[in-house]
Amino acid sequence: MKISLSIKIAVLVMITSFIGIITLSYVSYSQAEKIFIQNSKDRLNQKINQYTEFIKNQITSFKYDINTLSYNPLIKGLVRAYNDPYKYDPQDNKTYSQFIQDVISTFNIMLTQNKSYYQIRILDIKGNELIKLIKDKNKIISLKENSLQNKSNMKYFKETIKYPINKIYISEINLNREYGQIEFPIKPTIRIAKIIENNTKTGAIVIININITKAFDFEKLRKSPIKTYIANNEGYYIFNSTNPNKEFGFEFGKDFKITNDFPFIKELYNSTKDVISFIDTKQNKIYEAKKVYLSPDRFLVILQVANASLFKQKANDYFNTIAIYIFGSLIFITLITIISVKILTNPIKKLTETADKIAKTKGKKHIKIDIKSNDEIGELANAFQIMLNALTKSQKEIEHFAQNLEKEVEKKTKELQKINKNLQKMVEEKVNELREKDKALIQQSKMAAMGEMIGAIAHQWRQPLNALALNIQMLEDLAEDEHLDKETLKEFIKKNMETIKFMSNTIDDFRNFFRKDKEKTIFDIKDIIQNTLHLQRAQLKNHDIEVIENLESAKIEGYKNELMQAILNIISNAKDAIDERRKKEKIKGIIKISTKKDGDNVIIEIEDNGGGIDPHYLDKIFQPYFTTKEEGKGTGMGLYMVKEIIERNGGKIEVANTKEGAKFKIILKAKRD
Repeated sequence: MKISLSIKIAVLVMITSFIGIITLSYVSYSQAEKIFIQNSKDRLNQKINQYTEFIKNQITSFKYDINTLSYNPLIKGLVRAYNDPYKYDPQDNKTYSQFIQDVISTFNIMLTQNKSYYQIRILDIKGNELIKLIKDKNKIISLKENSLQNKSNMKYFKETIKYPINKIYISEINLNREYGQIEFPIKPTIRIAKIIENNTKTGAIVIININITKAFDFEKLRKSPIKTYIANNEGYYIFNSTNPNKEFGFEFGKDFKITNDFPFIKELYNSTKDVISFIDTKQNKIYEAKKVYLSPDRFLVILQVANASLFKQKANDYFNTIAIYIFGSLIFITLITIISVKILTNPIKKLTETADKIAKTKGKKHIKIDIKSNDEIGELANAFQIMLNALTKSQKEIEHFAQNLEKEVEKKTKELQKINKNLQKMVEEKVNELREKDKALIQQSKMAAMGEMIGAIAHQWRQPLNALALNIQMLEDLAEDEHLDKETLKEFIKKNMETIKFMSNTIDDFRNFFRKDKEKTIFDIKDIIQNTLHLQRAQLKNHDIEVIENLESAKIEGYKNELMQAILNIISNAKDAIDERRKKEKIKGIIKISTKKDGDNVIIEIEDNGGGIDPHYLDKIFQPYFTTKEEGKGTGMGLYMVKEIIERNGGKIEVANTKEGAKFKIILKAKRD
């Protein structure tokens, strides 16, 4: 049976390497326990940070919604009408009863859109419920007047009524009560409230009841292998993933506190510390605790616990096993290496001696190669013998070949000249074809930009159109109530003509945007940025993206509309990147734009928090036809056109990743005064 030399060497390398691998494994596993515990601690810290940020974002969302309700014109009108002796609001020309249905519709929408909201109410300054909507099994019910209660004795009412008008009240977390009794099934509730102003005074209170089981995603926590415990600022459990019976024990007279089960947590309650990390080496557990403030006087303590004992036991078992194999392998490898090297090197030595004889005779003397080896060395010896026999014959063939070589070279040269002529023609045809494709793709990119602008027009027009519709409806109401006099009609016409003028100006702005510059002009870069943002502000707002501006005035000379199109393209890409990141995680979209003069240059920086660009693609994004978007959603010409426009305006563009996203830097020559 033939055994190849490669197999022999592979076996030798494998056996020799075995001891190195085992030694490395021993060193690695001796440190495995410490590394695993540290990695587990880091991952646990990341988990608790993610969850605390989630709670903070939820509280921010609650505050935003209560602010929206407190400033809602319909709700403010209802409060004015309620506090009027005749239950009438002269400002909106509506009675209290007319406002009721409009406000109920507003509350209905908010309850429908927020799965954790289950109750919204308006209370007067004496604690009487004016309107109350509840959501039960996704069915929304508006309670009738005879079912409304007085809540003046409730703690959240007493505390809210003392708050300043513009301050948001966040209650403690407890179980919801109706008619003085705990509601079953229980609803762990946090209440967000705010005073509704009436002529600079307290007119009423709007309150949202929120089920924190849904708002803080407790069901997901119960399924996680990481154990989570949440306590209020008094130390009582409001969530316990290992023993739910301890939750809200204070509601039933039970002293179930987190500090009883985890004494080291007391440090968070007795000091200004916000974070505690603790490793229990005896029980092989890792603890991470963090304080999260709901308001300046209320906070939650979140504790998460991970188990590190499993890996420690496996590391110990593996170490004990591998130690036995290391000792036996050392002896075995030593013997095998000595024998293998001796056997393998003997044929190689003979072949080297024979090759030296062939070199000295220059192939003129016939030499018999006597090497018998059933592997590649034997095959190599046979090949040497054949080469030696063919050497003399080859010398004659070389002389004959030299005679014919010159003729063949001349023939091939003529053929090559002919091919070169045809190749030049083919290259010109392909270049023209690629230019036509470039024109088509650039036109497609322009059409995509025009589509983006049409979408922006739709967003710019949506609010004015709604205003026109509401004003026309109001005109009909005034006519039915016989309040339509000459002065009212004149005011109606003036107001709506202003709205129509705004819409007309919007069209002019977009038309000017697509007008092609014929020659360079001098303009202020700050004006260009603001005009571009004006075109897209409604669309960015619709995508819940905040634009932060830090603009300095600086004069430059160039093609104004082209530069606007380049900036618009970068902002549009930032919007798409933020939308893509939102599919994976909940973020607040932010685009930062700044301009400044730096010596003879003007610097424009556009930064987003859309997750950044894959580092492998950073040096390719300005190339034509290159796109990171899904097929059918990008031409690959957008940023290529941006680069062409910037360079046409005498500047250059750079891109780099930041912690949250990407930053584009445009450098242009400043116009000297």
